[in-house]
Amino acid sequence: MKPESFNRRESIQNSSYICGVVEGFYGRPWTLEQRKHLFKRQNHLGLTTYLYAPKDDIKHRSLWRQLYSTEEMALLRSLIDSAKDNRINFVYAISPGLDIEYGSEKEMATLKEKLSQVKGAGCDSFAILFDDIEVQMQKNDKEHFESFAHAQVHVANTIYEYLEPKAFIFCPTEYCQSRAFPTLETSQYLNTIGELLEKEIHIMWTGPQVISRYITPEHLTRVGSVIRRKPLIWDNLHANDYDLKKIFMGPLTHRSVKIKDVTSGLLSNPNGRYEANFIPIHTLSDWNAADRDLLAHESGLSEDNGILFNIECNSETVYIPEVSMVNAVTTWIDEFITPSVIQTTQSPILSADVAGCVPDRRDTVWLLDLPQSHGVIVPEPVAPIEVAAENIVQEAVPLEEPVPSELNSMAPDYSQPMETEENEDTQEDEAMASVEDKVATLQAFSGLVVTEEDVKNQRLALLSSMCEMFYLPFENGPRTTTLFKDFTWLMQNASVMKKSFTEIETLDPLQSEWLVRYDGVTEFLTNAIDAFFFITQAPNKTVVTEIVPYAFDAHGCCVVMIAIARWMMQGFSLDNSDNNIPYDYGSPDENWITQTGFKINTMRLFSILDDAEKMFTTKIFLPLTIFCFDIRPFTMADKDYISGMVTVMLTTNQEFLRQRSKNFADRNIIPFLTGGAHHNFVCEKVDETGHKPVCYAAGHADGSAFSHFLIGYKEELKEKYKSLVEDFKVGSAKLSPEHIEFIQKSQTPIEIEDWFPKVPNHIFERYPAWVETYFGLDSSDAYPMMKVLHVTVISLAMNGCPGYFVTIAEDDVMRQKYFFAIGLNDLGITDCRRFRIMGQTLCNLSSSSSSSSE
Repeated sequence: MKPESFNRRESIQNSSYICGVVEGFYGRPWTLEQRKHLFKRQNHLGLTTYLYAPKDDIKHRSLWRQLYSTEEMALLRSLIDSAKDNRINFVYAISPGLDIEYGSEKEMATLKEKLSQVKGAGCDSFAILFDDIEVQMQKNDKEHFESFAHAQVHVANTIYEYLEPKAFIFCPTEYCQSRAFPTLETSQYLNTIGELLEKEIHIMWTGPQVISRYITPEHLTRVGSVIRRKPLIWDNLHANDYDLKKIFMGPLTHRSVKIKDVTSGLLSNPNGRYEANFIPIHTLSDWNAADRDLLAHESGLSEDNGILFNIECNSETVYIPEVSMVNAVTTWIDEFITPSVIQTTQSPILSADVAGCVPDRRDTVWLLDLPQSHGVIVPEPVAPIEVAAENIVQEAVPLEEPVPSELNSMAPDYSQPMETEENEDTQEDEAMASVEDKVATLQAFSGLVVTEEDVKNQRLALLSSMCEMFYLPFENGPRTTTLFKDFTWLMQNASVMKKSFTEIETLDPLQSEWLVRYDGVTEFLTNAIDAFFFITQAPNKTVVTEIVPYAFDAHGCCVVMIAIARWMMQGFSLDNSDNNIPYDYGSPDENWITQTGFKINTMRLFSILDDAEKMFTTKIFLPLTIFCFDIRPFTMADKDYISGMVTVMLTTNQEFLRQRSKNFADRNIIPFLTGGAHHNFVCEKVDETGHKPVCYAAGHADGSAFSHFLIGYKEELKEKYKSLVEDFKVGSAKLSPEHIEFIQKSQTPIEIEDWFPKVPNHIFERYPAWVETYFGLDSSDAYPMMKVLHVTVISLAMNGCPGYFVTIAEDDVMRQKYFFAIGLNDLGITDCRRFRIMGQTLCNLSSSSSSSSE
């Protein structure tokens, strides 16, 4: 027990242990506003050190010799003052190793002048970094120094003595065990550094690897014996600069609290996306405040040990990563629902009527804490212009553009990407201003009472699901791991759901297990999909800007998975025995880097497709309106609901629209549902006003059989529409010229023979599945349609179908470009010369699992 006079906050802030954040990643540096916000957060969390070392900041590394301008110095001084105001030790790092001449007196004078300038701004702690550089010295240096290590020691010791700093940090070129040559203990470089570097200088170390899954006290003890001091950890666990399409929001883990005894400190080098670091930084704070780890016989979630004691607690504290993460997520919720305090640039273009996708679970939760106008995120007007074919498709989460050589994060005009033009419409800013003065209070909807505790728990479930999808480089979150294991099992045993049952008592044991696992899978996916809605609607525009691209990508994976799960539950799927998902990515050669992530595991689930990776390389279509949507199988009961999509087009005449809707069902939906199609999916947008169909796809695994079915079906339609075809009548009412013109413009030919394409027989040989789609090709359904098509073709491939085709009106050039852009090939013209056939191969499976078994 701690003495009664013990104050943990003061003890941590006065401790000599270095703990905090290093901005040391490659890519676009953080802004000054983000850094100042970080200092306030660190002060609150008891993290007392910030190391300035952005790799791509030009005056830190590539042009280290250049002095800062007067304006830049003013900004640097304000940053250092902000750190001091928050009791943060600001450490300025410089990286001259790319081209420094170690033995040159002129170079040393330049380095001293640069650091003296920074010292003049109030900085009293410094670092000199020699990581990620060539190990060969220049010719003149070889004459001056015995080795590369001697040269670096000379520079570091000289600067240390010159500056007389409060703290001084050195990063070696061999900064982890995998880079120590030939081994950690026998490295001449590390032994020289350890022997000759001034003893007060801290030496940085990343662990066994550049990005280390485990950092143990035993390993660090070995390191300390080589460098003759306790190492200072530069922790890359949450760094994402090697793959900018990933972010990591799991807790600090696999670092025992005991390593504090054998290190001088730990600095986290986290995600380049500042707002993605909330949980990594908060869990680091809990780790720093802890006295010990959870013991083997203790339960982290029991009533006795389930409470995480942190910086505010003056009794013994225990670090439990899982519990720390839950506490961090709970705190993060408040950040989402509070308007941003950081001045930021333009946020992503999001729809003001973003909808969730599981209405029975969202009745009163999602719009709580949001202004009634829902005007926090406003849509950009969609101009009715043609988009060039080559510009239809873009990456949803593009790699960050290369940092320009002139980038300087201390420059007055430096800011994040997506800057707002001065003449841009100010509607968004005005909408934000209406909520920034105060946080919106709880509102109730639909007359359903929801307690604050219910709201808190549901939000916690949502954000926890999202964080588990973006967990750590070596592992998914525990529930995400379970998700993929259970989903794989569902695929391996899908055929059990073909057995009919009427009551729960008639289920056989395998069916019961299947449904239990199905419930777990759909619950997680529902939370993950809902989390996307929660993020897009958040008043905190800063969080939205940085998190939503990644959430958007994951949302696309989740809607595919949940749709396939629902389809399997209906009993249409065969067993799929492959399991290509590894669950432990640890590898001494670091090959795991390309093997991890939620999207990559989703691709592995559906590796039955020949080109799953291309399918899941998320594309968006311009102009884009981001909204949350859901995909599910549809049946004949949905016929009128889906046909209602066409009642918003071309005319306001309700009689015309009702007739158009009936024609649409007869032509596009009913023949598939009555003709044996088992691969039918509808995409829905759902908001507080109810459900709204967006697009759909219907797929028949045997297109040749379906073609024969259409022969008889057309005869039935001819009888049904006889009066329309012969006399231009509907019932006893004669069609007006206006109505006839409407029918023709709405692409519903009066002649029944013209309703359906005549597909050549040779198409069915390689592309046996016939898929029908309906969507508007605009900002609201172009991307959802792609995901619905993905679901449809995955379900076809799971049942052994080697290929599919769609037909598009020959004069519909833009729609043909759309399908070409998402990977379909031009297969020629139909026999009737009115439709273009486009198709795609899916997989090559044995005939034993062919679609004929359906």
